Order: sequence, then C-alpha cells, then structure tokens
Amino acid sequence: MFPAVSRLSDPRAIVLLGTPFHDVTMEETLSRLEEMVRRRTPCFVVTANLDFATQAARDVELQRIFVEAELVVCDGTPLVWASRLTGKPLRERVAGSDLVPRLAALGAAPGWKLFLLGGDPGSLAAAITNLETTYPGLRVSGYSPPFKRFHEMDHGDILRRIQEAAPDVLLVAFGCPKQEKWIYAHYRTSGVPVSIGVGATVDFLAGKVRRAPGWLGQLGLEWIYRLAQEPRRLLGRYAGNLTFLASQMWRERSAIFRPPEIAEPGAGGHSQADEDFQTIFWKGQLVAATLAQLEPPSLTKPFVIDLSNVSAIDSSGLGHLLGTLRRGWAAGQAGCFCSLSEPVRHVLAATRLDRVVPVAAGIAGARDLLAQERAHWYLRPIVDALEGSLYFVMPQKLVGANAGTCGDAVTREWDARPDLRQLSLDLGATAFMDSSGLGLLIRCRRLIESRPGATLALLHLQSNVRNVIQVARMDVLLGVNTP
Repeated sequence: MFPAVSRLSDPRAIVLLGTPFHDVTMEETLSRLEEMVRRRTPCFVVTANLDFATQAARDVELQRIFVEAELVVCDGTPLVWASRLTGKPLRERVAGSDLVPRLAALGAAPGWKLFLLGGDPGSLAAAITNLETTYPGLRVSGYSPPFKRFHEMDHGDILRRIQEAAPDVLLVAFGCPKQEKWIYAHYRTSGVPVSIGVGATVDFLAGKVRRAPGWLGQLGLEWIYRLAQEPRRLLGRYAGNLTFLASQMWRERSAIFRPPEIAEPGAGGHSQADEDFQTIFWKGQLVAATLAQLEPPSLTKPFVIDLSNVSAIDSSGLGHLLGTLRRGWAAGQAGCFCSLSEPVRHVLAATRLDRVVPVAAGIAGARDLLAQERAHWYLRPIVDALEGSLYFVMPQKLVGANAGTCGDAVTREWDARPDLRQLSLDLGATAFMDSSGLGLLIRCRRLIESRPGATLALLHLQSNVRNVIQVARMDVLLGVNTP
C-alpha cells in the first residue's frame, strides 16, 4: 500500500460531468494551500475546467486522478452555471491563472520557494523574473524540459532538479492531461508539499499571452477572448467541450437534479470492525440536506462501505462518498464500495465513476478484493519458466508507487534466463494502471527487443488497463488489439 498520509478535512464536494469539484472560494483555496505548505505532506491540486471534464470522460486514468486529488477547484464559469442545477451550486470560479499570482503574493512574506516546470525556455525565464520582481521575498526557480511524450521524458533528471530546489510549491505547465499524469506519478517522491497543474499560466506570467479584461471573466466570456487569440487551436476543442457539456448534462440528469423530498429518515450510518476490516453501513437518503447527520468514519483499517440501503443519492451525496473513499486511501487503507443499491448504481454509471472506484457485489467479495490488494500490492512472487515463457501475475494497482519495483523484478528474472523467448504478463487482476504502469509495459517491450526472436504477451487485460494503453496510443507498440 501507499505510505500513510495525513490530510486536511475535505470541503463540501459535488460531482458534475463525472468530475468531483470542491466548493471553495478563492480565499478558502489560498487558506487551504497555505495549510498544506505548513504541514509539508505531499499532495496535489487540480484546477479543472470544462475541457478537463471532457477529457476525463474518455480517459479513465485522468478521471481517477481527479478522484484522488486533495483539492479540485472549478476553473470555469460554465461549470459554475451548470452546478446550479444540483440545488447546491458551486459558489465561485477559482481560475488557475488568478490563483498563481495570489499564491505568489501569499508566499512572498514567508519566503516560499516556487518551482515552475514546463513552458518554453524564454517564457519560463520571463515568468521567473516577473514573479521575483513583483513579489519580493519569493524565491523562484524552474526547468523547461525538452518537449517529449510522457514515456520519453527523463523523469529521473526532472525529479533530481526539483528535489535539489526543495520548493514549497511545484507548478507544472505541461497542459492537461500530461501535467496531471506527471504530478500523480511523482508527487509522493518529489517531496514537494503542494503540486498544481497550471497549463498556460506560465505564458500569462511571462506576458506572452494576454489575459482577457476582468469584466469578460466576470461574465464568463473569457473563452471568447482566448478563442480570438488562437482560433485554429481552440475552435475544435471548444466545440467538442460544448457538445460534451450538453450530452453529459442529459446523461447525468437524474444525478444532477435533486431527488424528490421523501418523507423518510435522513442518512444514517454505523460501522463495525473486526481484526482485519472495518465495515461501514450507510442508509437512507445521501443528499445535501442529510449529509450533516453523518459521522465521519475513522478509517483506521481497510474498509468496506455497504450501500445496499441507500434509497436516494444526489451529486452532493456522491461527492461525500468519493471524499470518504479518498480519505481512506490517503491514510494508506484499502477501501471499496459494495452491495450498491439501484439509485447508487444508476448515478455511478451516469457519471462513469463506476470505471474508477472499486465495487464488489457483497461484503464477502469486498473483503476478498481488499485482501488481494493488500497481499498483491507488489509483484506477486510467482515466476514460472514453462515452455520457454517467463510468467508474472501483475498486482491490482500498477502505479508510480510500485511500477519501478515491478519493472526491476521483471528485468532481473528475464536477464537471469537468457534461454527464454517469451515474457508473459498476466494483467487479469490489475484493475487500475496509471502512466507509470504503462511505462513498465513499454519497458518490458524494450526489454524483449534486445533478445532475438523474443515476444511479449499481455494477458487478460481489463477495460481500464486497455483504456490507458489506447489513450496513450501505445496499443500497436504493445500488440493490444482494439475491441
């Protein structure tokens, strides 16, 4: 499992367009970021707009990253407008391009160190100069790595530069989804208290790209100003985003609109624990009006959340469920849902979150799932040389925390058997893989290329793993057929 990580309590969240958004104002966001820096526990923040949500609908890895983020702020006025249909709307847009200067001003007096990663060298140098000139006391450094695909980057060199600088805040400007995937893969090992994907903000700070007048931003029309600046690049994206907004709002209509007020007890819950697991039972209506009645569970053991008696759920209730799951994961505990009631099942399907949260059919199945995750976090120590093939069963999660260890084990065993000609990786138990896990598969592909006649077989791929491979356009390289 991941090492235990302490967390701040989550603010209220809603799920909109399949993405969990925290209901925070700019001032509240800055306050929370200041506390994250003070506590020194590595975490990451997402400034999500409509394009982020659009991409996450087809990218399982990106959607899972949003679920695990410490904070997801709403960087888009259309999303604030859409949230009004939930009955508990988001109070404010928190734009990344506004957040970074405010964060710099906040860190000037205590002498924070910022590290800017990305942008072209000229823009990066200008942004660093402008920040240090505008906010005396702020210490800013950065690096503009050569532009490469995620799996071609020299991640070790980038991490070394960041660790030598030891910043308080890391601002990554690779654009979505590359910046979010890079942060997710490395935020724990970087040692940086707060990592944030900032997109084009480096260009704004450098003066290379002009911000829209303030009044346009207040009216939610900043996108028109940007479209006028870069019509060829942005026209297709904006058209696709608006199409997704309309179609997904229709898809989520039963989740977005509040369930009818039913004359029944509100949400309630209790938990019981044995030697190995904690089981949490929630019942009644998980809706905005009843969530305050719920006592937060302790989450000190691997946990199962039984949802069989949830009679109604809205976007706030779903945000609460995801927040509980996220807090447990961040504390180093395996956790999952089980026994979904029909309302919960419908909402998870409508938001596509059923792809990224672990769900078991019942308590017994959930306990088995969590036991397997704990036992198989690292590569299962079964290596069989049968009929000229080296065979590995891969773990349930193949992510930054264990991909390197798994890759080293595969390389070691393969190099020790120069007579073998097939490397087989069984991914049937792997429910989630991030870009680091994909990097392991590519590493294995390169490994067998050095041995004449050798082949790589990826066996029993689940849909989530296949999605990560296809989104990265690595299916041909890895020999994965499109279903």
